[in-house]
Amino acid sequence: MKKTWLAIDTATEACSVAVGDGERIWQDLVVAPNRHSDLLLPMIDGLLTQAGLRLEQIDGLACGVGPGGFTAVRLGISTMQGLAIATGKPLYPVSSLQALAAGASGKPVLAAFDARKGEVYAAAFRPNALGVPQLLAPEQVCRPESLCWPPTEGPWLGLGTGWTAYGRHWPGVQDWQGDRYPQAAQVLQIAQLRAAAGDPGIAPEALEPHYLRPSLVVEGK
Repeated sequence: MKKTWLAIDTATEACSVAVGDGERIWQDLVVAPNRHSDLLLPMIDGLLTQAGLRLEQIDGLACGVGPGGFTAVRLGISTMQGLAIATGKPLYPVSSLQALAAGASGKPVLAAFDARKGEVYAAAFRPNALGVPQLLAPEQVCRPESLCWPPTEGPWLGLGTGWTAYGRHWPGVQDWQGDRYPQAAQVLQIAQLRAAAGDPGIAPEALEPHYLRPSLVVEGK
């Protein structure tokens, strides 16, 4: 039986929503800093309509949980908690850095988001046999000059806004794309594979943001 999914990612400047019906994935992505609260619910409604689905027909929910902007991540978390409570459907948290890496078509990825305050969110991933990015070391937030990537020999690809902001600190990597964002379609695909492998998902109240650093100040970035 085909499973239908709804996924979002709001961790970066991009607000992204995806819907899948088991055969096709529809996605909407808008790069609009500080407008996620205005965009997210209309994007969800519009994409469900485009896919010809109602919310009650969704079988699984997936949420990018960061790291990323505190306010934007909280918005995504609270929205998906509400939808999971309303529908009673299983909920799957996915690292936004892992979702970014999943868009690299099976290449090893050095994923980096600009974390503001002179810092970067970063992690290195290699794809497993299914092509799913596997974390090589704990995700981290640090100053870019303090970041230690794995040895860069080989076909590493740098992805994310951290490369535009701080790529000069990592001259050993020549192949990078700073205009890439985590996409809900990859969040959806990672959650689907986990569900197929027997992961039951989590309860709505267990969904938590993955900030990496304390949320000491309420801010939009």
